[in-house]
Amino acid sequence: MNNNHILIIDRDDAFVRATEIYFGQLGVDVISTEDGVDGYRLVTETQPAMVMLDTVQTNLDGFQICKLLKMDDRFENIPVVFVSSNDMQEDVMKAEQAGCDLFLRKPIVLDQLAEELINLIMVNNPAEA
Repeated sequence: MNNNHILIIDRDDAFVRATEIYFGQLGVDVISTEDGVDGYRLVTETQPAMVMLDTVQTNLDGFQICKLLKMDDRFENIPVVFVSSNDMQEDVMKAEQAGCDLFLRKPIVLDQLAEELINLIMVNNPAEA
């Protein structure tokens, strides 16, 4: 697993670009795609420290991607974080059922996002704390 690497699967260009800049300044590499199938492929090829995604994607939705990752022994320990402007309780429940580690709502302050992600990584990888 690459500890300085986050994968974002999201069609929200403004969010992705702002996140790439913010985390880049912190020394964290960000790879992004807006396609669910491509996102899953990138997980298998790069094994990121974390996956951030939205509920709605092209080809595979966020729930399907999350479920595929959590069902696969190779990726089940990679934290999956939904960051979505869709705040319907049904979607939050679907994300939890798919195995997500955290569900955050857009718009989000990037400092808050970074804090949440650091906390999540520390919980999932206590040796790195």
